[in-house]
Amino acid sequence: MGRVTRDGRHLSREGAPFRVKGVTYGGFARRRDGFQFPERRQITADLVEIARAGLNTVRTYTLPPPDLLDTAEEAGLQLIVGLHYHDWRMEPTAGRGATRRIRAAGRESVAKAMDTLAGRESVLAIAIGNEVPVDLVRLHGAGSVEDVLSDLVAEVHAADPGMLATYVNFPTTEFLEVEGQDLACFNIFLEQPAELAKYLAHLQVVSGERPLLVTELGLAGDVHGESAQAESLRWQLREVDEAGCAGATVFSWTDEWAVNDEPVTGWGFGLVTEDRRPKPALTVVSEWAQSRVSDLRDGWPSISVIVCAYNEEPTIEECLASLEATDYPNLEVIVCDDGSTDRTLELARRFPFKVLELEHGGLSRARNAGLEAATGEFVAYLDADAACHPEWPYHLALSFEDGVAVTGGPNIPFDDAGLVERAVALSPGGPVEVLVSPSRAEHVPGCNMAFRKAHLERIGGFNPAYTSAGDDVDVCWKLLDAGEEIGFAAAAQVTHHRRNTVRGYLSQQRGYGRAERMLSGPHRHRFNLLGQARWLGFLYGGSRILPSLFKPVIYSGYAGMAPFQPITRRRAEAAGAWITAHLPLALPIGLLAVPLALSSPWWLAVPAVLTVLAVIYGTAVAVALPVPHREATPVRLRAVVGALHVAQPIARLWGRIRGRPAGPPTLSIPTWTGDRFEWLTSLRAALLSEGCSVSIAEPGVPWDLRIICGPMAIAHLTTAVAWQWEPRYRIDYRVRPIVMLLAVVGVVATVTVSPWFLAPLILAGAPLGVEILHVRRRIHRAIDRTTHASHP
Repeated sequence: MGRVTRDGRHLSREGAPFRVKGVTYGGFARRRDGFQFPERRQITADLVEIARAGLNTVRTYTLPPPDLLDTAEEAGLQLIVGLHYHDWRMEPTAGRGATRRIRAAGRESVAKAMDTLAGRESVLAIAIGNEVPVDLVRLHGAGSVEDVLSDLVAEVHAADPGMLATYVNFPTTEFLEVEGQDLACFNIFLEQPAELAKYLAHLQVVSGERPLLVTELGLAGDVHGESAQAESLRWQLREVDEAGCAGATVFSWTDEWAVNDEPVTGWGFGLVTEDRRPKPALTVVSEWAQSRVSDLRDGWPSISVIVCAYNEEPTIEECLASLEATDYPNLEVIVCDDGSTDRTLELARRFPFKVLELEHGGLSRARNAGLEAATGEFVAYLDADAACHPEWPYHLALSFEDGVAVTGGPNIPFDDAGLVERAVALSPGGPVEVLVSPSRAEHVPGCNMAFRKAHLERIGGFNPAYTSAGDDVDVCWKLLDAGEEIGFAAAAQVTHHRRNTVRGYLSQQRGYGRAERMLSGPHRHRFNLLGQARWLGFLYGGSRILPSLFKPVIYSGYAGMAPFQPITRRRAEAAGAWITAHLPLALPIGLLAVPLALSSPWWLAVPAVLTVLAVIYGTAVAVALPVPHREATPVRLRAVVGALHVAQPIARLWGRIRGRPAGPPTLSIPTWTGDRFEWLTSLRAALLSEGCSVSIAEPGVPWDLRIICGPMAIAHLTTAVAWQWEPRYRIDYRVRPIVMLLAVVGVVATVTVSPWFLAPLILAGAPLGVEILHVRRRIHRAIDRTTHASHP
């Protein structure tokens, strides 16, 4: 049968996708031998019927007896085994003593279970806990609960490294982070399709690179009626599949249900009654169990997948084989060979795909050649050093149904990667999506992105000036500026090779720095003073430092009673991101101190202190790094990751210094129509063509456009249109915060040190006034260009 294993956000068995389609079984009253299950005859009858319904998984809440294990194997069923032990519910008080007793009881339960279950291919996963109530988590401390659960996961892996381990969570304690668990499991009971779809999309982001498994869902048939139960399960299971979850276990198989050996009646969650009479819900679940992702739609749109390759001999076969393995019905694959000098072209022609032999001209030219040859409604780009999941095209197509112009999915490292490649995957600067919400992005990386072909052609495709990087960011920002939206499909997964040498990684980061410098020309409003991209969205995940000190911010509601309690801010990762962003400043500061050392050797302390701080930062990252339990060389991995965190920002800075900004974008200026939204769009385009940095106001801000044309001043433009033919506007000027800070420093120095410090402040007033006049002139010129037709 083969063991079920993780495949990024999905599960697989013997190389094929495996989706959990199961039911929960229990809890039951104790039988004579102490197991909380029915007698053997009833177990056999139940499991045979479960398998006959097409289901493949059974979830139990306690350790199953040998007869259930044997029967499950005979029926070809997988088991998710829950453990029951003396946990937080049984402790009358909180404290270290309680934590020690719970940990000891949990370890004993794990040891007992693994004596029976280790090595069994029919056991899909061990659940080391289930729904610890939120008030008890708050009482004992979230950190303490997380430590115990993480320790029990490690105990499972120590007994059987191949066994999947998980904790079954629910929305009220969504914030719990269990280190090392292989699956993200949640019990979810929501009674509206839109609410469930939204929450599943959120959980896909929260789960990171783990498969998301819904371990309980359903509806009480005795409360709502059996017909309503069946219809509810129909749409719940559809939403689970469309969200790209790893599957679900429906609650529950039977209405026979007991808690503490006392029967529970009046709910009727079962697919069969207590006496095993089938309900209409069983038919619905059986149909779902035998369906595939391709059955979600009667027809699928055409997709052209474009693979651009330049000297990709080591990886091109794996990439194209993954595309050949998908069964998407309307898939066209085009390989664009960008003048390779190795065997890339020869290997590509072994596959039944269209191959374009091009002269070497860079990545963007190759992508445009593929776009021109594509015949699909959508065009998807897959890097030649990546491999797609068999269901990848389906989830891209589903994402486009949300009306977006662009979409993409996650890219995860290969499991068999070498040490340096694994370290690079855990270091900053990798190809990662930037999300503004669980289903919307500001950018999706070029190794896994797809477009509506008409929209990509409308903006002229990719800019050939970007020969190796930056082209994907450029097109994403152009489409956002045109009012389009970018989607994110969490299940549209590809595996992607990272650089496998330190030299290659640092060279890549220098290239990314040059691309950032190029992007700062046409997209000035999206960059800060350090030349770094100013993202509106969030880089989920990432490195963290001192997690015990920088604890996450949790939305808990009044007295911790909110039904959904997510993490609203991850302070440890935010601190690491801030240091990474500002670490490049250490290099020029240290270099400036060197010539000053000629006057006093004490200045040498500046670069020495900065060096020590950089080493401390790298060490903090290395210590806080969550190392996978299967890692063979954890110390070496930590050391390499810590060193790369220090080197990456400097390499990227050097690339930005060496790069040059590209020219401003060529934007059409729409004619005046009297519509204020259209006027703002055309006004923004006109200001960009004037060389200004322009950003649109966020909701709640009392102005429309933020305009910067120099280093000192900011202009806020507020607009109105009277009777659709007469534009009105107001311009408010502000001094930039850095200028205000320098002015405050100057005033303090004047008062405390010498009045001579007042002279630079007075002299700085003249350029500030000149800049304001310069900004005003450009704004008025842009307004005249966009409203000229309106004047009678």
